[in-house]
Amino acid sequence: MRGFIKFCITHPVFTGCSVVIWILLGISSYFTLGVTLYPDVELPFVLVRTVYQGAGPNEIEQLISKPLEDALADLENLKSITTYSIEGISMVAVEMEAGTNPDLALVDVNNKVKAKVPDLPDDADEPVSSKFDISAQPFLIVSFTSEMPEKTAKKMIEDRIQPVVARVEGVGRVDVTGGRDREIHINLDPAALSDYGISYMQVCNVVAANNQTTPSGYITQKQDEVSLRLMGEFNEVEQLEDILIPTPNGQPVRLSMLGEVVDGEEDQRSMARADGHPVVQLRISPRSNADVVEAGRQIKRLMTRTMRDFPEFNYEYTYDDTGFVESAVKNIIRDTAIGIALTALVIYLFLGRFSATFIVAFSMPVAFAATFVPLQVHGYTLNLMSTLGLALSMGTLVMNAILIIQNIYRFRDMGYEPFEAAEEGTVEISMSVLAGVLTNLGVFLPVALMSTIAGQFLKPYAVTIVYATAFSLWVTMAVTPCLAARIKKQKGDSAELPLIGKILTGWWNWIFDGFRDLFFIILHVAMRFPLLTVIFTILATYGSLKLGSFIGTQFTPSMDDGTVRITLTLDNNSSIYRTADLVYHVEDYINSLPERKYIKNVVSTIASSMRSNSISEAQVALYMTDDPERPSTENLADKIRPYLSSLPGVDISIAATRSGFGNPIEIQIKGPDLNVLYNLAEDIRARGRVIPGIRDLKIEMEMGKPELQIHPLRWRLAPLGLNISDLASIVRGYLIGRDAGKFRQGGYEYDIKARIAREKASDIFNAHELPIMTGYGLVPLDEMANVSWSDGPTEIRRVERERAVVVTGRVRYITSGEGNARMREVVDQMTLPEGVSINFGGEQEDMAENFIELIRTLVIAIVVTYLVVAAILESWMYSVIILATVPMASIGVVPAMLISEVNISIFALIGMIMLVGMVVNNAIVVVDYAEVLRLQGKHPYEAVEEACHVRFKSLLMAVVTSVVSLLPLLSTGRGSEMKRPIAVVAIGGLIAGGMLAMLSIPAAYKVLWRVRIFWARIRGRDIEDMNDDDDNEEYEDDDDDE
Repeated sequence: MRGFIKFCITHPVFTGCSVVIWILLGISSYFTLGVTLYPDVELPFVLVRTVYQGAGPNEIEQLISKPLEDALADLENLKSITTYSIEGISMVAVEMEAGTNPDLALVDVNNKVKAKVPDLPDDADEPVSSKFDISAQPFLIVSFTSEMPEKTAKKMIEDRIQPVVARVEGVGRVDVTGGRDREIHINLDPAALSDYGISYMQVCNVVAANNQTTPSGYITQKQDEVSLRLMGEFNEVEQLEDILIPTPNGQPVRLSMLGEVVDGEEDQRSMARADGHPVVQLRISPRSNADVVEAGRQIKRLMTRTMRDFPEFNYEYTYDDTGFVESAVKNIIRDTAIGIALTALVIYLFLGRFSATFIVAFSMPVAFAATFVPLQVHGYTLNLMSTLGLALSMGTLVMNAILIIQNIYRFRDMGYEPFEAAEEGTVEISMSVLAGVLTNLGVFLPVALMSTIAGQFLKPYAVTIVYATAFSLWVTMAVTPCLAARIKKQKGDSAELPLIGKILTGWWNWIFDGFRDLFFIILHVAMRFPLLTVIFTILATYGSLKLGSFIGTQFTPSMDDGTVRITLTLDNNSSIYRTADLVYHVEDYINSLPERKYIKNVVSTIASSMRSNSISEAQVALYMTDDPERPSTENLADKIRPYLSSLPGVDISIAATRSGFGNPIEIQIKGPDLNVLYNLAEDIRARGRVIPGIRDLKIEMEMGKPELQIHPLRWRLAPLGLNISDLASIVRGYLIGRDAGKFRQGGYEYDIKARIAREKASDIFNAHELPIMTGYGLVPLDEMANVSWSDGPTEIRRVERERAVVVTGRVRYITSGEGNARMREVVDQMTLPEGVSINFGGEQEDMAENFIELIRTLVIAIVVTYLVVAAILESWMYSVIILATVPMASIGVVPAMLISEVNISIFALIGMIMLVGMVVNNAIVVVDYAEVLRLQGKHPYEAVEEACHVRFKSLLMAVVTSVVSLLPLLSTGRGSEMKRPIAVVAIGGLIAGGMLAMLSIPAAYKVLWRVRIFWARIRGRDIEDMNDDDDNEEYEDDDDDE
């Protein structure tokens, strides 16, 4: 170590060049790093989505979800399977064990699904498998309005604008919502079909066969070759009416004689509105780990150029998350810069020398700049976690630099020349600094190696701190002594401050001297009664840990991102028009609020989510302005909730914050009978609604959706020349239409749908009279089937291959942990029927899995720190004493969390893990220097007390500057909810752990030596013999020899 330090001191050009190289590389790397809100987390989830239009939840479950579930049940590393069967859609969510490669999991799932496709219904779309990407949520929504017909406007957006936006770097997916597609309808007259003896299926086949362009081969000559193409497509919709349909009597009839051809739009099954106007939206999602801020800038520049060619459109960015992402990340960088400035100020107040202040302040940006290089190599972005890692590593960096520079000036004050003082001062304390760095590395390396979802989330944070800590060691051991050696010695008394230093820091020195004198008095008392001091510390630690039971728990803090999302669920038999009418009333109420001036856009959608296309469910999103005077999203939600609760027959859910991955409250009731499960869910919801703090309890499915069931009379079908498949196809085609080919015009392609005229099939009470074409002419449906009313569920969910009904909810004024605890008390009071079980999912499940992993990592960090300290100090007992600072830190952490109302979350836990590496540093410095003095011949009691006196200023500076550097992280603003818990935990732990290390640790050291001296006297040894020992092992070897 001495050789390296001396080399850096005596080779300033080499040291300076290395600094410049790392700074330049760091600046270059910084400008290539993307900006995202969260790190890239590859969740081991695969989603399989299958569309089967017109099928109910029961049919979806039996015909699609269960077969796929059975096929996937033997996947390797499978953790769980959850299926969602809703009207027209099957969703299978496959969760693999943590650490499973998501790409390989997707391949395995795809192979299993493809092998099962032949067993699925022919009319069902082919299943689509995809990885679940946490970042694949829209970060930008563009809403278009136009005076053009809806079908024309949507087609232009899909074909002319969507592809251009999709090519932007960083864009992963662009979805078009709202509006209706153009669709050619052939509305058939059942009476005309009967008169001419033509079946519905025959019409579909003839239209498709007579409207196509196909290649017809080629003609080869000696020198060239010509391709032949049969051009049989129609150019105008009206031409379809001229298609001739064969009849049994041999006289074909024109299609126009069988019905009407209409150039129309698809049925209204969804809706999108922005600020009271129908819109077509582009919902733009990013690629994994893409720079959403830069992608947003490029999209806006592209839209400005592109939309000049489409003057008939008006567009607006109704949702733009790039501003929130950029502000949240840049706020942490800003806080770090403020922390550096405050740290430099405090250092100057302590040292009173601009030169020393410059050295310490210079070391921080150098280490930070160098850290950007490995971040770029790893492919990380600037996100909440990586920037938090940079901000929090500042405490370790400052502490190391202060210990070095203060010790160098102590040697200079003792009369050493600058070069000699730089070398000797650095070498003397280098072991303590190295121990502090190694403990930090030992703490965060286990975090970086975690394989769970939380581990992936925290990895950039841990890796950033590891690299920043490593670079801080290089800066403090090489750059700091090199610069300090070149600061000229002050004239006169070496300990004298410059005049300007005396003027600017005189008041501070007066405060410091008073505090130092008070501390030494307390230290003297602690050393006089060391056993009582240790006992008092143990009791205080125990009391603070007991007090910690009053701290709430939540998976992640909730962030106010300026968005309030309202979900409205009506009776399951509601039409889209009734749902739309409710949306209009809610929009009118929101527009009447005094807070409307703080709401930028109100965006409403019906049946536009990926998992649900229910026309009885609507979402209303309120996007607020950036006005600092605006109310919080939670307060705005509280203002709206009473009105929404007064709406009859409507279930509501309001999400006013950006929180964790799951629902704050999620109760899974599993069993075989849906009716029993639903009744239990209603009971739980009713009991939970009266519990304070519980909000928006909702059952994720509804029973009693009316449906008409057709029970075929098999003995009647065969004589009529039909089978069940034929009957199902005919009825399905009558009601929702059957594909009869494609119509192409102007480079665009549109569906042709043939169905019975709408007025002939719109009366649900006359459904039994639907005319079915048979070999004997038209026969009413009730002649070949029984038609009856029945009730069915809106959704069938299966968890672990068992039916489940799920109750979800939110919390207000309490944490999700407390809310789940209160709901668990409700469940425990209930008597469950046989075969029924209840589990808690959502955030409760996330906390159970990830908190255990983090606590395990915390234990590993403590063990690693213990081993590192023991190895450096060559003492098992001293390592035990030093590690006692870790639980002692709770004396400051718990009160700080209670006072600041910070809950235990994933961020608070990583703050506690970070503390393990920070609070032991002061104890290491004290014990290490006490051992140096003891080995020089001082009595252990004198050695440890003198160590506290000598190192007091350095340690106090380290604690104060570390705390001051973290104070800006307590600021409010975007992203503050994430950084605040870490800062509160770190500040409270540093104050308690750092200061108690200079009181309780010396007392524990003295108690240890009292025992050793007492034991030595019994064995006839004196203190001089013990001082000759280098470590505990030698002492134990002597004991064995005797």
